[in-house]
Amino acid sequence: MPRMLSVAINDYPQGDRRLRGCLNDSAAWLNWFDRRGWQVESLINEQATGIRIAKAIERLMNESSPGDRVAIHFSGHGSQVPDLTGDEQDGWDECYCPWDVRTSGPLRDDTLYHLFQQRAEDVRLYVIADCCHSGSLHRDSQANSIRYLPLERSNPRVGQRRAAAAVRTAGLLLAACGEGERAREITIAGRSHGLLTHLALLTLRDLPSEATHRTWLAAMRQSGYQTIQQPRLVGSDRLLDEPVFGGL
Repeated sequence: MPRMLSVAINDYPQGDRRLRGCLNDSAAWLNWFDRRGWQVESLINEQATGIRIAKAIERLMNESSPGDRVAIHFSGHGSQVPDLTGDEQDGWDECYCPWDVRTSGPLRDDTLYHLFQQRAEDVRLYVIADCCHSGSLHRDSQANSIRYLPLERSNPRVGQRRAAAAVRTAGLLLAACGEGERAREITIAGRSHGLLTHLALLTLRDLPSEATHRTWLAAMRQSGYQTIQQPRLVGSDRLLDEPVFGGL
């Protein structure tokens, strides 16, 4: 059975950095995957500490078998922190901000990469990142409805240097926006969502079951919001040309 983990944080302890639409994003994605027979689970708000997120991802990766499908969704703040391992050309690591980011530090892209590499060969991994700096792994704060959290004073937890990728089916990342853009929240009919989640689920309603990830991305980019932020799909050509999440 395909499996999906959703992580969503509205109520960061920093009152001025709280978000409004992340839990709505999570509920929408959980419902979408559940209706298609996926086994779903979630970590929300104070449940979504760095340790719990990492352990949940590690468990999913270790319990996956060749041919399985696994999806991981994150809605919350994203950020950048100085690269401490020397493997980033621009000198910055992209990261997710767990609920306890101020005390335990962020989840760096190096750490996530290491966790994802634990999956078995030929496990299809789909990552949905509705946050800022998601394109390399990015959502701004309540000010201007943006999901970004500056982390100059956060705990500088050192991530592991990336090792060469093992031979396996590459994963696919659906990112909220490109570099230099911000992942925004929007409110429609009194309900807030990340713009990525809104566009992704809206366009999925009208796609045929055989639609590929490339087709899906094109539909999102034709939505009329492309001047605000442009979603990205990053991954292998093999997965880009397969049906969305293995088939709708």
